[in-house]
Amino acid sequence: MSTAENKRAIQRYFEQLANGSPEIPDLFTEDVTWWVPGSSSLGGSHEGREAVLALMGQGVDLYDRSVPMQMEIQEMVAEGDQVCAQLVIRARTARGEDYENYYHFAFRLRDGKICAVKEYVDTLYAQRKLFAAGEA
Repeated sequence: MSTAENKRAIQRYFEQLANGSPEIPDLFTEDVTWWVPGSSSLGGSHEGREAVLALMGQGVDLYDRSVPMQMEIQEMVAEGDQVCAQLVIRARTARGEDYENYYHFAFRLRDGKICAVKEYVDTLYAQRKLFAAGEA
């Protein structure tokens, strides 16, 4: 796949994620890995499509699903099979609080599908807003 096609695949991923598409699992390889910083409550390496989808499911439960999540891609850079995206995610937490956090995702693709992700985020802010009861 070309660099441009890989960028389009990641743009499609974020569009489907924002829309809650049931086709999201099809965007991942069976052996996909997803790494989250260890200081996060969801931290560590998640290996395999089922583990990654379970991680994503845990993440979705942290937000108020009645308020659409907004994902503003600020930058996207690609080289070969790697695509890096910097974005802002705005949402309402399950506790009813506004959420605005800055993310950087480093994706690796194989044959047009996501096979590895490293997620970088302000983990302290996320912990306070999403996980720590009453500490926001």
